[in-house]
Amino acid sequence: MKKTVSYVWVLLSAVVLFSCVDGYDDSFLKTEIEKIKEEISSLKTQVSTLETVVDALNEGKVITNVEALSGDKGHKITFNDGVSIEILNGEDAPVIGIQELEGVYYWVITTNGNTAFLVDKNDNKLPVSGKDGETPVLAIDEGGYWTVNGARVKDGNDKKIKAQGDSFFKGIEENEESVIFILADDTTFEIAKSMGTYLRFQEASSIFNAGQTKRISFQYANLEALEIVSQPEGWSINIHVPQMYMNVTAASEGYGAKDIKLQGIDQNGLTYQAIIKVSIMGSGYTAAEGVFVLNEGNMTTENGSLIYIAPDGQIYDRVYNNANGAALGSVSQDIFIDGDKMYIISQNGKTNPLGLGFENDGMLIVANSETLQKVASYTDELTTLSWPSHVAVLDEEHIFIRDNAGVYRFNSANEELQLISGSARAAKNRMAVVNDKVFFYVGRNLSVIEKNNDAVSATIDMGATISGIEKSKDGHLWVATTGSPHKISKINSTDYSLIRANEITVGTVASGVFATPGITTKGDTIYYGGSSMSIYRHIFTTGDSEEMINKAELKALVPDATMVYNSMAVHPITGRVYLNTIKGYGWDFKINNISVFDFDDEAAASVLHTNYRNYTSFPAGIFFPYNFK
Repeated sequence: MKKTVSYVWVLLSAVVLFSCVDGYDDSFLKTEIEKIKEEISSLKTQVSTLETVVDALNEGKVITNVEALSGDKGHKITFNDGVSIEILNGEDAPVIGIQELEGVYYWVITTNGNTAFLVDKNDNKLPVSGKDGETPVLAIDEGGYWTVNGARVKDGNDKKIKAQGDSFFKGIEENEESVIFILADDTTFEIAKSMGTYLRFQEASSIFNAGQTKRISFQYANLEALEIVSQPEGWSINIHVPQMYMNVTAASEGYGAKDIKLQGIDQNGLTYQAIIKVSIMGSGYTAAEGVFVLNEGNMTTENGSLIYIAPDGQIYDRVYNNANGAALGSVSQDIFIDGDKMYIISQNGKTNPLGLGFENDGMLIVANSETLQKVASYTDELTTLSWPSHVAVLDEEHIFIRDNAGVYRFNSANEELQLISGSARAAKNRMAVVNDKVFFYVGRNLSVIEKNNDAVSATIDMGATISGIEKSKDGHLWVATTGSPHKISKINSTDYSLIRANEITVGTVASGVFATPGITTKGDTIYYGGSSMSIYRHIFTTGDSEEMINKAELKALVPDATMVYNSMAVHPITGRVYLNTIKGYGWDFKINNISVFDFDDEAAASVLHTNYRNYTSFPAGIFFPYNFK
């Protein structure tokens, strides 16, 4: 598994040498380079993991839970402060490691069998853990070299050191009282378990109506002095320790998920924390059961627009225009909601393909997600982009936009636009935000962008062409692939391992030329259409697939439906399936339907629950505010 520096450069040189030769298959070389990149990304994560373990040891933390990772890759360890890490079982140790001296752990380097302490310019040893601002930062730079505080580490021969290896750990040994961490050089250290002491909420999150009061239960053992140490502004909480619940009243308004932290202390003075995320459902456009349909418009004559279907089924046309007295950009393509902000990206902005100017609010529009009133817009700042199509957001400094060149990070604070290294040929399809990371795909490769990193952090070969990705309810990732056979897979968003893959035996998950995923999900219920006029359903836990309605049956219910325009979408709360169809191109696009199917209401006379006729204008996609919470 270990690769020498010379091997890396041989591979890189080979790619340069043969890249201009027609017909030369360099897929093996590219695959090897991607593997090296993935190993470096894994090592970056493991540096943080090792620092967390040493911090836990120094601060006297205890372990509250040990969970085996899938595929015997290692273990997930949770400490009493709620922090979790993943210890990966390694076989190939990096040259950088740690060593204890007089009760302090320091960074060391091993070359040619000799181990020495890493030192700074004043020959001071570098501790692994210490006070914030004083602890040296060990990292790996973009070239793949070890660095300390940004300067590359050198060995005894004054040579810079490449980051290689798979883990600092060989693994762990667990007994009833403690966990023993085994480093790559067989050094061990031990951290005690909580021995029956714990504090946890029964649910990970809870959604409130504005001003609503709910009872939230928690569990604890062997703790004293339980108290709320952090809560959202405007919320009120009354805790009932003996009965193990708290009454929580939401604020009258607010956006985004926020934390309530409950803290207790054991008899030894050790602090335990439990965290639950709470959010307000929204009474306006953030209502959990609401639905948006984004229209591209006619690229030469009409701007984009936004349709809203309220929880009561009432449909409202051009809601952004009505809120602002202005239009969305030409060929609007995608929406992302982050807390109190909605981001809407358009392909052409204020200029149509003929070079004529359009009157609208621009290429990237930021609106208040509750009222749709414009907060900001960007066009001139994005002139580098070529036909942008999709947007995903971590925060205001991490707005990711996909275009014909790849994926860019736009920082709205300083208006800088940076192309993400390794993102070329990103598929013209939705990205997914999971676990504070952005996922996109290129062909058969699923790619990951981590926060504060302007390069692809990891690439996962799915073995077949990907036709869509979507965040799962439990914080992982659904991936549809169109190989032989077609599959739906679930990928762990933390270590990128395969949780499970199911073969699709009825229909296909192909997305054709659609700019929306080939699958849509509610829990483990997955709908797909293979870019056809049929609707299929797959239950992931059982592996069963079935056809819910075929083309002839659909046309009998919706006679004007001749072609599907972008993929269907299932509502994450109601389970109803929304499908956009048009009669055809030319001016027939004005004859269209938003059809809503309910396949679970056995008492209904028809599976067609509602049909909205002639509202869309080349619909780019269907979006549910609840999916962004």
